[in-house]
Amino acid sequence: MKNSNMTALKAIGIFMIIFALVYALVGTLALAGTLTGVMPGHETQEIMVVVLAYVVALLGLICGVVCVKGITGSAKVFGLLFGVLGLAALVYQQVAQDSFSIFDCLAMCFGVAIYYIASQIEKEN
Repeated sequence: MKNSNMTALKAIGIFMIIFALVYALVGTLALAGTLTGVMPGHETQEIMVVVLAYVVALLGLICGVVCVKGITGSAKVFGLLFGVLGLAALVYQQVAQDSFSIFDCLAMCFGVAIYYIASQIEKEN
């Protein structure tokens, strides 16, 4: 089972790297005005939302690399970070902007999955 969980962690790590690259690309296109309605806050060019989006993209890239390398302790921390921050971002956007961001939802789901898989790998060791 250990090998299966490690493979799952690496697979989610690859998804996380792709997520980070797409998140940064879509954020840039939304900021430029090419895409509309995709990322709330980018169209109005709210500086804090834009900066946080690029921070999330960078952390997603780092998290993906950590997962692919199989460093379970760090992966667990990043998973918890993405789970909590994704939930906070979803609640904030729903309350403040009355909108829903699929990217924040994906970040939260990836975070929960990474945390769970990394926890299972640590239990096996």
